[in-house]
Amino acid sequence: MKQFVVFASVCCVLLAGRVVLSAPAPQQASAGAGGSNNVETLKYYSENNGPDGYRFNYELSDGQIRSEVGTYRDVKDAEGKDVKALFVQGSYSFVGPDGQTYWVNYTADENGYHPKVGTGPTGGIQPGQETPVTSA
Repeated sequence: MKQFVVFASVCCVLLAGRVVLSAPAPQQASAGAGGSNNVETLKYYSENNGPDGYRFNYELSDGQIRSEVGTYRDVKDAEGKDVKALFVQGSYSFVGPDGQTYWVNYTADENGYHPKVGTGPTGGIQPGQETPVTSA
């Protein structure tokens, strides 16, 4: 019996060592386009006009860019009554860990969220652009 306990203990230690050695290595945060984990705000603008809507945009040193505009529109509800609905138009892009630029142009309204997505240097919002891309 004593030999069985020793054998079982040795098997457990060997199995635990195998599990630890085969575990994936911890992943480090991606440095993005800037080559550093310290992301800085290069540009930022925000305007809140209350019932007239809002707009904001920003650019970060790691290649992230975002712009969004929200306005209210008059629409009919399910009962045919006039109501205000928020209409949002926006764009954002970022550089993935693979170095590729990913972008999303979108609208959101009373009928849902409508994205158009893509990759590459064209099609999405560009550095210095202050308004969303209008082809969502």
